[in-house]
Amino acid sequence: MQTSAIREALLATAGVQSVGAIDAVALAQGGHLVTARLGFGPNTPAADLVAILGAVRAAIKAVAPEAVDIVLEPEIAAPRDDANPPTDVFVIRGAD
Repeated sequence: MQTSAIREALLATAGVQSVGAIDAVALAQGGHLVTARLGFGPNTPAADLVAILGAVRAAIKAVAPEAVDIVLEPEIAAPRDDANPPTDVFVIRGAD
């Protein structure tokens, strides 16, 4: 199974910002298990996330019809505004 075709289909799905690891494993009873790690924006509403994951599953089935099990791991990145905090925000409390 070509994971590169799956990656292209996932990146073309509206709402998916990034695609991490993709694995396809042949199952003993036939077919394949496909796992994928997907990145979404921090402002993506949960209702939209559910719809996007449904579209992702359909996209995987379109390019890999032998995928009988699909496991998706969504990751939502929070914006980082603390990359370089000033040192005066650190407070160390003493026992005295």
